[in-house]
Amino acid sequence: MMRFRNVLVSVMVLMMSAAFVLAAESTTPQRTRRGGSRGRRSLSSLLGLLSLEQVQKELKIQTADIAKIKAISDKLRAEMRAKYTELRKIEDTDKRHAKYAELRAQYESSSRKQLHDVLSREQMIRLYQIRSQYRAVTETLASKYVAGKLKLTDDQKAKIAKVGSDSRTKRYAIYRTLRNADAAKRAEAFKKLRELSAEADKQALALLTDAQRKTFEEMKGKKFELAAPTPSAKKKPAGK
Repeated sequence: MMRFRNVLVSVMVLMMSAAFVLAAESTTPQRTRRGGSRGRRSLSSLLGLLSLEQVQKELKIQTADIAKIKAISDKLRAEMRAKYTELRKIEDTDKRHAKYAELRAQYESSSRKQLHDVLSREQMIRLYQIRSQYRAVTETLASKYVAGKLKLTDDQKAKIAKVGSDSRTKRYAIYRTLRNADAAKRAEAFKKLRELSAEADKQALALLTDAQRKTFEEMKGKKFELAAPTPSAKKKPAGK
C-alpha cells in the first residue's frame, strides 16, 4: 500500500510539472468544463505546497494566514501568466526553456520574499524540508544555501547542473507529447517521466560524498508522507 501511494504521489508531482511546461507553451490558459482556469500546483513550488491542506496542517498555519498566502499566490500567478504567454513567440526551443526557467526563478524569489512576512522562521524551515523531500535532487542541490551547507565543489556543481539539464531536456520532449494524448499514452509518458526523474536523482546523489549525502538527508527533516489524491465521491441521486 505504501509503495502504491508513493507511486501515485510521484505521478501527481509529474502532472503538476507537466502543467507548468504546457502552460508556458500555450497562448491561453487551459479551462475546466465549468469554464474556470485549471489550477496548476507544483510540489517544487513553495506556494504550490502551501495550497495543500495537509501541508497547511503540518505547518499549523492559521486561517487568516492561509488567506494571505492565497492572495500572494493569486497575484503572482496572474503576473506570471501574462509572461508565460509571451514565451510562445520564442521559436528557439533552448531559448524558450531558458526563459521559462528564468521566470520560474523569479516566481520563486518573489513568493519566498513575501512568505517571510506571513510565516514564522520555524514554518519556513519546515516548508523547505518538505519541499526537499519531493523536489528533484538536482534542483535542491542547485540552491546556493544547500550547496553552501554541503560545501559542494565547483566540479560537483557543474556535473550536477549537467545532470539536471540533460534530464530537463528529455522531460520537456515527453511533456510536449501529452497535449491531446489519450489515457494510455499519458500513462506511458508518466512512467517514462518517473524513470527519468529517478535516474537523475540517482546520478546527482552519486556525485556527493558519503558525508554530503548524510548531511543532505538530515536537511530534509522528519519524513512527510503526502497523501495521494483520491477520487471525488459521486453524489447519490436524491431519494436513494
